[in-house]
Amino acid sequence: MGMTGGLCIASCFADGNNEGLDVTLQANIVENTCQISLSDNGTVHLPIVSRSWFYNNDGTPRLQPDDAASGTLFSVNVESCSGDGATVNTMTFSFQPQNGIWPAESQQVFINETPATAGGAENVGIVIFSSRDNRNVVNNDGSSAVAFDVSKAESYLTSYDFYARYQSTGTVSAGKVTSHVLVDAIYQ
Repeated sequence: MGMTGGLCIASCFADGNNEGLDVTLQANIVENTCQISLSDNGTVHLPIVSRSWFYNNDGTPRLQPDDAASGTLFSVNVESCSGDGATVNTMTFSFQPQNGIWPAESQQVFINETPATAGGAENVGIVIFSSRDNRNVVNNDGSSAVAFDVSKAESYLTSYDFYARYQSTGTVSAGKVTSHVLVDAIYQ
């Protein structure tokens, strides 16, 4: 699973008929953002598992998106924040799919972006949990706000640990799983 900062590139074409074209642009501008990096250059390598890993002996799914279970650890490193001299009480991280797509079955699972035609596993995604409280970083509605109280911390410029694991969203088929996740860090 790769995690990167977001970049959106839009292609523009001139209209030969000189007719007006409507364009909608959307952006967020905030003052209290932070420069972050991710362990292992933003790549989290999950272990190879068999299809049976996803199921109980009776064939029911072994884990739900909210079930905390061990996973592959990674860190979000907060390196600097605008207004570093400011008093910081809370560091909040949000996680969203880079492509903006959630599986139909759950808005808490990051979709597998590798299509079956390219050797991708079907009905498998990724879930991410905070190591602090072992909760899925994404709420049932797809929103995300993982807040850390740093008011008593020596420094909020530190590493924050998370872990990722596979999550079934239906009948699993074997194959590659790739998901790209946007991570934002905001302080208050």
